[in-house]
Amino acid sequence: MMKRQRLGVVLMILFLPINGPLWRMTMQEFWRPIPLGELEFLGLSLILFLTGAILTFASGNNSTSEIVE
Repeated sequence: MMKRQRLGVVLMILFLPINGPLWRMTMQEFWRPIPLGELEFLGLSLILFLTGAILTFASGNNSTSEIVE
């Protein structure tokens, strides 16, 4: 597994939309509340989740296969 894919998996796990309340509670415990509304935070989570999915599942192979006769 490439480093890019590992980073993608970590992003996908951390920014699952269901983890939004967990992020908010964690940030409130460290006295730094997130200055975003619920909808904006959901959008940010989805963008980061999709970025992780792209990093994980996108092909890193740029070579084209040649036809063998």
